[in-house]
Amino acid sequence: MKKTILILSILATCSNLFGQSTLEPCYFDKYQRKNQLKVNEAEKAIKEEIAKSKLYQKAMTSPVKVIPVVVHVIHNGGTENISDAQIQSQIDVLNEDFRKITGTNGDGNGVDTEIEFCLAKKTPEGECTNGIVRIQSTLSNHQTYQRSMLKQLTYWDNTRYLNMYVVKSINGSSGILGYSSFPGGPPDEDGIVVRHNYFGRIGTAAASIGRTTTHEIGHWFGLYHTFNGGCGVDTCADGDYVCDTPPAANPNFGCPTINSCSIDFPDVNDQIQNYLDYSDDNCKDMFTMGQKTRMHATLNTIRTLIWSDTNLVFTGCDSGYVSSPCNVVADFTANSQTICINNQILFTNKTLNGATSYQWYFPGGTPATSTSTNPAITYNALGTYSVKLVAYGGLGVDSIEFTNYITVTTPPVGQALPYFEGFESFIFPSNGITIDNPDGGITWERDTIAVMYSGVAAAKINNLINTNYGQSDALLLPSFDFTTYTVTPYLFFKWAYAKSDPSYSDELIVLVSKDCGVNWTQVFYRTGTNLVTGPTQTTPYIPDATTVWKTANIGLSTYSTYSNVLIKIVNVTDGGNNLYIDHINLGSNITGIEDNETNITQFEVYPNPSNGIINIQYYLNQPEDITIKIIDMLGKIVYENSYKNKMNGSNKDFINTELTNGVYNISIQTKSETINKKLIIKK
Repeated sequence: MKKTILILSILATCSNLFGQSTLEPCYFDKYQRKNQLKVNEAEKAIKEEIAKSKLYQKAMTSPVKVIPVVVHVIHNGGTENISDAQIQSQIDVLNEDFRKITGTNGDGNGVDTEIEFCLAKKTPEGECTNGIVRIQSTLSNHQTYQRSMLKQLTYWDNTRYLNMYVVKSINGSSGILGYSSFPGGPPDEDGIVVRHNYFGRIGTAAASIGRTTTHEIGHWFGLYHTFNGGCGVDTCADGDYVCDTPPAANPNFGCPTINSCSIDFPDVNDQIQNYLDYSDDNCKDMFTMGQKTRMHATLNTIRTLIWSDTNLVFTGCDSGYVSSPCNVVADFTANSQTICINNQILFTNKTLNGATSYQWYFPGGTPATSTSTNPAITYNALGTYSVKLVAYGGLGVDSIEFTNYITVTTPPVGQALPYFEGFESFIFPSNGITIDNPDGGITWERDTIAVMYSGVAAAKINNLINTNYGQSDALLLPSFDFTTYTVTPYLFFKWAYAKSDPSYSDELIVLVSKDCGVNWTQVFYRTGTNLVTGPTQTTPYIPDATTVWKTANIGLSTYSTYSNVLIKIVNVTDGGNNLYIDHINLGSNITGIEDNETNITQFEVYPNPSNGIINIQYYLNQPEDITIKIIDMLGKIVYENSYKNKMNGSNKDFINTELTNGVYNISIQTKSETINKKLIIKK
């Protein structure tokens, strides 16, 4: 994705921080900085369409454009598996807001955009559907860098459907409510992702009025925030490129009366009623004529097929289509179609239209049959096997069978330990290392310019120009046989890194697989201050001394009995700066070397925002004393509690405070490290 530049928009990653002016609810502005080239390409097409003769009048009198929608509910059996009625309530909100329906919350001082939304009634294969796909998966706890993984679970052609994904959480306890793509991005990343408790206005979203989705779809149509670029100089050529949205110096929170810019004529207040500000949902109720014009320009240039008459017939959203009750439509996928003998595959059920039960058939698998929704099957014999699923519903039965779907092979015995790679060879990659570069763009390369930890070369990835936020690129080490190694195996390497901006950071992850790459376990993670070794800089980071390099020293005793262990060192880009890897050793622990592996991982705080009742969850690699603190924005400690000899593994603590509304820092401290998260109290 790098050179094709992912328009994933983290673009519009909106968080539940409304009313808190110190925080940034959406990632759209950050997205623009990192993806300016691709944004400019889309912007050029939109502006050219707007400039065409009488486009403004066309927008005012254009026939209503209907957008077919498919809602993918990614759940894990909890309340995030929202009802059909809650989903329909969100479609109702969108139509109220975009059509300015009289007597609804959308009937403000804006315009009817003449855009409507319809839950699809036909699948891409022509099957009957209610426009809702339900998938049970751990991906319901969604990380933005996993956007492509949602597509692998379930995805309908984005030129014909607006893909909406409903999940349980986004980036843990970050408070993010949703995010959207921008016109012109990669097809398989197109659409929006929204948390279940902000999708619609009933059920789990009963406290919401559905404007998160309205805001995100505004970005999907090519709208910027009303405060984009600040006051600017020209109300048409600057800011959000819409003449009739008053310029705003900054995002607005709450429902204030404010005039932050005076370059417009006549000079009017900020338009806090606009769906593209950060103001509270209950004071938003309008799109302007200029925003309508931009949306129709996008539909007339970049998103042309989706609203066409032929596509409305294709998706069942034409006015003449009458949908009968839908029978079940059986479908499934697997996390791998090739597996090593004696290992396990997870099958994910994608059946449509509310099946009541399932019957699976796995010739060659153990068990050979199953009635589970998402069964895990072990294959203990070599060969190629078919898989069949029969789904039962209220109106009948449907089945699907994939022949020669699963291939079971003998795993090659990995190479013996120890192993060393310092990237000194002119051939890159060498020594059995391969590069996992899914998008074919910017990835790992050999560098000889930096001052290395040792030797004259290291592996480097350039995140400064690696603008595809969330893209993963890996150095995949050869397979290893740990069974003949008589001492505890350790992975040791050096890294160097700097940020390009204080507000965001790339990620360094080490993953290990013991089942031929079907499943991976995270054993090392660094981002932010725990990753940096050099000063923040907008120029390329080049290590200037052997002493700036940090150390990873990771125990791998868990894998001592396995003869085919795979390890990959992963970079996840956030548009930061250069990351270097050098001096990889796999073997005995290197004595005298400081172990910089953090003891605290998977630190989560929820709910966030909170009413004062707070759950804290974290993982300790080793038993340790910890202290939990909450600190207000003036630096005052308002809560503190210490725990002796907390166990290794997953820990959970509960806090009930009387804190007042505001923004705080909550931290876990050990004798050697402190990890902080932002906490919002909103009662």
